[in-house]
Amino acid sequence: MTLIDTRPTLAEALAAQPMAALEDIARSAGVTPLDVLKALPPGEVTLLPGRHMVAALDDIAAWGEVTFIVNTGPVILEVKAPLGGGTVAQGMYNFRGKPTSGHLHLATAAHVAFVRRRLFASETRSVQVYGQDGACLFKVYLGRDAQRQLIPAQIAAFDALEARLLAGG
Repeated sequence: MTLIDTRPTLAEALAAQPMAALEDIARSAGVTPLDVLKALPPGEVTLLPGRHMVAALDDIAAWGEVTFIVNTGPVILEVKAPLGGGTVAQGMYNFRGKPTSGHLHLATAAHVAFVRRRLFASETRSVQVYGQDGACLFKVYLGRDAQRQLIPAQIAAFDALEARLLAGG
């Protein structure tokens, strides 16, 4: 008996759900979230090597309240707070501060992505870190003001960080 794969192709899944979470699109197409990220339209993503993760997190620590998200599939954990930055020791990035703390093996960070896209009908900007396996380790979304608009100072900081890292800094 031959099983027929009825999942949509990645292009079909993106077309059917252009504003869905990358993980949802990946699941429906049978690919990794990194595959979906790489298939986004021009201008929506800048993909950089994972070695830029520490510099990105150090910069983000000065941005004020952001939304830190870990999406494991059945659990989507969100923390809205300023990131406290971190330190590097023994091959780990050690998040410091409250409410976000923990540890991440530096070697697992394969890619840092600057993402600009609509998500569930809202304009978003986020810095996302991907592992060697194509899964997203975590995302940091820019904060919003009382009118639910992205904070202009954070947009400027996001753009400046992206430009600096693209230039090799």
